[in-house]
Amino acid sequence: MYPISQLYEDALRRPNREFLVKALVDGVEFDNTKIVDFTIENSMTSMDGFELGTAIPSKLVITIRTGEKIPQNAKIMPYVSLSMSGLTWEEATYPWEDMQVTWQGVTADWIPLGEFYVDTREKINGVWTFTCYDKLVFADEAYVSALTYPTSMQNVWNEICTSLDYTYDSSVVINPAYQIQAGPAGYTKRQVLGYIAGANAANVFVGKDGVIKFKRFSAASPPDFEMGPSEYVRVKQTNPIKTYTRVVVTYNTEDQLSFEAGSGDENHTLTLENPFMTQAMVNNLQSALNGFSYIPVSMDARGFPQLDQGDIIGFEQYEGVSWLEAITSWQDTEIPWNGMVKYQTVNLRQTFGFAGGLKMSIESPSISDQQSEFKVDGSLTTAVNKLNKTAVKEGKSYYGATITRTEGLTIEREDHASKAVFNSDELSFYADGQRSLWFDLPTRNFIFGGDLQAAGGTFSGTLQAVDGVFTGTLQGVDGTFTGTVSAGRIEGGEIIGSFIQGADILGSSIRTATFGNRIELDPDGFRFYDDFGGMRVALGFNPSADISGHTYYNSSGSSQGLIYAISDEMHVIGNQNLRLGTNYGTTYAQGGTWKFTGTVDFSDATVIGL
Repeated sequence: MYPISQLYEDALRRPNREFLVKALVDGVEFDNTKIVDFTIENSMTSMDGFELGTAIPSKLVITIRTGEKIPQNAKIMPYVSLSMSGLTWEEATYPWEDMQVTWQGVTADWIPLGEFYVDTREKINGVWTFTCYDKLVFADEAYVSALTYPTSMQNVWNEICTSLDYTYDSSVVINPAYQIQAGPAGYTKRQVLGYIAGANAANVFVGKDGVIKFKRFSAASPPDFEMGPSEYVRVKQTNPIKTYTRVVVTYNTEDQLSFEAGSGDENHTLTLENPFMTQAMVNNLQSALNGFSYIPVSMDARGFPQLDQGDIIGFEQYEGVSWLEAITSWQDTEIPWNGMVKYQTVNLRQTFGFAGGLKMSIESPSISDQQSEFKVDGSLTTAVNKLNKTAVKEGKSYYGATITRTEGLTIEREDHASKAVFNSDELSFYADGQRSLWFDLPTRNFIFGGDLQAAGGTFSGTLQAVDGVFTGTLQGVDGTFTGTVSAGRIEGGEIIGSFIQGADILGSSIRTATFGNRIELDPDGFRFYDDFGGMRVALGFNPSADISGHTYYNSSGSSQGLIYAISDEMHVIGNQNLRLGTNYGTTYAQGGTWKFTGTVDFSDATVIGL
């Protein structure tokens, strides 16, 4: 309940009260003359009964007479106050210093009724009607956690509130021992906030001041507000008093796995779904709620703007009878002498309406005994239940796989380290939130951001790269490579092709064939082999003798001669015979001095010119 002064509370209970209203719309103030009416709906249950772990946005529908342009998602903050113009000196029973009232009879207290954000709008005859919701609506987005799991519920709560720029007050008390074991993939932030609150016997709501709050429930909860018979118009009891002694929590809806604590029939059992709860948490929850009771009612009352959803309300109702009408025995009659019986209920739904005055309705629904005990399903319900067990549901996680309208099939690890998205427009694999492998639809190309590593197997087809750097080992067993290969270094294996163009080829051996007629090049020199594998010519260098030259062999492998160079000399030597000459032309010996050692034989030739 929103805190107000005693003066304000007493003034709200006066029969001749007069309300003043105003609203701040995107920082601009609109008063009574501009505001036609408004309705505020607050709720802590989405069903016909008491719930735990809810986080339901409040709704504002306000009609304003204005010609100003209201921006999208504008914040609207309605306020209500009381006019004290009719207060007499006799009614002013408060100390002078506590009377925060001007001489014009206007109180300084303005009660905020919440912070809302425009969702839709409609204009009729120059009058705008805005439908708005409070800030919990912004939590309807996927929760992707950056925490390391397991972690405490408090850490998860803080991460979500920080991401949404939420502030919360001291009513939010989370058991420090409660933990979440794995990242909650597939849930919205609002769902996770509700689950954390439910584990701590509470619901989440946004207070009138725009701050996130817990409403905690227990069997020992006293009334937050007492209401007399003159302060409500009508009260209707809709079911017998509801009391809870047993708690059943389903933590796996797919396999219907649950924890339970306490004892009692279905009518006294509180059931809820919470994937983060353990048996110990359920035991603590049942201990807090054991014996929690309220009377289900529907009430129309005078407006008390300080009330919040979830407040425990005590009220009196006349149930007295005359002596002649009494049908119970003296000892069994539990009616006070004044006939006023006190009851307690929970403000599960409330609606404020302003149209010149402030009215309020309160609902505290419950499921009847018959609905709790005898759940007779019709043919349609039976078919739906069967479908729920066998059908794949939109947005529901199945071991990390979900199907949504926006992304199609999504497979994601609980810690969000990896994700795959498959739909008609996107085929993508993500790692740590970054897209690593995907099919680019416009170019019809697969794009890979990262390292490509094959443990084994065979690549067939055409491998084409526009640019980039290849490092590591490239090994091919067979096949044909076409195009241009430009590499700083190719090492190991075989290269088979018709044309190699480049700078340096480094290796231990280069040969034109593996056997037969061939040429070989290795660190020892350059050699020529005949068809039978015999070496016929060798070109090399002898570093110990500092000699470089050619050696010639016959078919038997015997050296026939050599041509080599030493310091200042060139030698042409035949091991047996040496012939210098031409077949047809003239052989010239020219220049320098010719020195013959040994016998010079001209017997087979004609010598002229001597």
